[in-house]
Amino acid sequence: KMLGFSKMRFMDMILLLLTVKIHFIPTSHAQTTEYRVGVWYPTTKDGVLSMYKPLFQDYLNRMVDSKLNVKFKVVVVDLEESTLVETLIQANQLDFLFSNVGRIACVERGFEWIVIATARNRVLGKEVGSQGTVIYSLKSNTEIKSIADFKGKKIGLAHIHTPPFWMDIQVLSNLGIDIYRDPSQIVFYGNGYADQLNDVLKEKIDVGFTGGFFLMQKFPDQIPNLLIHNVANETWETEQYPFSTSSPLTPTFSLACSSAIPFAVKMAVARVLMDLNPASAEAKAASLSNFTPAASLFDTRAA
Repeated sequence: KMLGFSKMRFMDMILLLLTVKIHFIPTSHAQTTEYRVGVWYPTTKDGVLSMYKPLFQDYLNRMVDSKLNVKFKVVVVDLEESTLVETLIQANQLDFLFSNVGRIACVERGFEWIVIATARNRVLGKEVGSQGTVIYSLKSNTEIKSIADFKGKKIGLAHIHTPPFWMDIQVLSNLGIDIYRDPSQIVFYGNGYADQLNDVLKEKIDVGFTGGFFLMQKFPDQIPNLLIHNVANETWETEQYPFSTSSPLTPTFSLACSSAIPFAVKMAVARVLMDLNPASAEAKAASLSNFTPAASLFDTRAA
């Protein structure tokens, strides 16, 4: 009575104290957060997974600090309507994206995502941090000697979110060709750069527009059979581009992420990608050398 608890039995008080204590015992295993990494490349779904799952799933899971309690899962994007980047982001089913500059620009502007690292590719033993676009036809096709001969010819266009697509639009517009007004000239290949090349070789189409060093990387044996149009010697940030290009250069693929991801996680991912060993199986599978950090990463350190 003198303590004010005369109406409460002693055992009830003990049970109450135990209950309160249990609620405040820290858990030994914090909940793990899974981040989904969207990847894209102009090939099949299995082809994309074989290139990027070892790096963006297996490598990140192995190398990112376990104290962060995070794991990573690769998701192939943009190969069908249900896997469009915008669809997945709006459904909160995508956290990172590794893709070309065109697609990355879309998520930066549309969803306020940020770039945290840019890839450096290893192609035919050479390291490059940029890429151009390539306009090509068969050397044996005597009706095409320059881009001035494209009028009235069958033309294969690239994926809509890639620099080659916008290069297509500009070049063809300058020639008086409208891809919507003159659809009989145009064949859209989407992700099928290999199908596009095959159709050029079989003379089903006359001209192909393809991304960066795709031909040099995947089909170097076919280069002697092709005429590259508008060939230019280009540099990117003082680095000489070692391959043929028909356009000015853009950065290679970059890794972007949602601005909502904690800075510690962004930094951890960027750090292990910067430390990527070019001789590792993961780097070789993706034809990458390593990564350079993006300035936008450090702009979010207070987030």
